[in-house]
Amino acid sequence: MASPIIPSLRHLIPVLSSTASVSFCFSEYWTLIPFLQSDMLPQSLAHFWESYLYQTIPGWLGFGMTSVLMGYLSYRRTDDLSRRLYGWGVLFALSHYAFGYYEVSQVVEKIAHGPPEEAKDMQRIWLQVHTARTICSDIPAMLCFIVAYMNLGVK
Repeated sequence: MASPIIPSLRHLIPVLSSTASVSFCFSEYWTLIPFLQSDMLPQSLAHFWESYLYQTIPGWLGFGMTSVLMGYLSYRRTDDLSRRLYGWGVLFALSHYAFGYYEVSQVVEKIAHGPPEEAKDMQRIWLQVHTARTICSDIPAMLCFIVAYMNLGVK
């Protein structure tokens, strides 16, 4: 009979990093929605996106890849339900990067460098894709990691 797995920091890190990723996703709404107000000039949105994307790369890449790497290490060192949930969490976390990558990059390019009069419409499209990605990738990854961690050592 296999000994029960004792939860450790290694098992907790995917929970923390995926929760940080979801928090980051929500903070983007608070940051980006004000640019859609009618009194906001479209040129300000384009100017904002030119620097915003590069300044946020460490956040979304760091949280996501930490979730993937530590989730995978936890997957390899667990069994039963926790193992399956860590595996699903890794797949959901990875899907964030595959989720409409081409479409997202095209929309961001149009916001930053396209005609200013189209910037707000492109921003709305980006927010719709961001919402779908958050609901379909980031939140499920976080929930998988949380439940996997809670089930460690449960027999």
